[in-house]
Amino acid sequence: MPEDQPHHRFARAAGKATRSFLDTSRQDADRVRAERGRMADQRAERQAAEEAEAAAARRAAAERLAATPATLKVARWWWAVATAVFALIAVAFLLAGLNAPAGAAGGLDAAAPESTPTGQFVLAGLAGVLALASAIGTVQLVRSRRSAASLLTGVAVIVGIPLIVRGHPALIALAAVLLAGAALLWWPAVRRFLR
Repeated sequence: MPEDQPHHRFARAAGKATRSFLDTSRQDADRVRAERGRMADQRAERQAAEEAEAAAARRAAAERLAATPATLKVARWWWAVATAVFALIAVAFLLAGLNAPAGAAGGLDAAAPESTPTGQFVLAGLAGVLALASAIGTVQLVRSRRSAASLLTGVAVIVGIPLIVRGHPALIALAAVLLAGAALLWWPAVRRFLR
């Protein structure tokens, strides 16, 4: 057998190195494919679990909505209307202050502070604060939060009692509406449902 030439040895060594490199590359590609497949399976499992949780949450919300007591539904509408009334009163006072006669006093009149533009603006601000507080309470009530009962009852008592003391029939009617709305919130079926 003829003696191996140096370039033949180099060629065989290069061929072995090439085959080893190609084998390693194939093994690495197989490992990467297997890892990607495993990660895709895990991602699909996670997505399926999240979808199942979301479906369960939707079902629970639908069941909870179906189980909502009628008195709570009435209380939600009651307080939404009360919030709208407070907002309308605030706008009415604001417009009355803006449209006050040119000769009206600019400051507060001790005898009738509500008849001056400044008094109208103060009353508009107070009605606006009440509208905001009752709106926050109404949103909490829609979300079935227990804190809604305390907030809205506070609004009803703070506004209702002074309105009754004033003695004007329209104010007494507004106070009765607010206090009746507060009474709805303490109904046993509503209290059990709020969380």
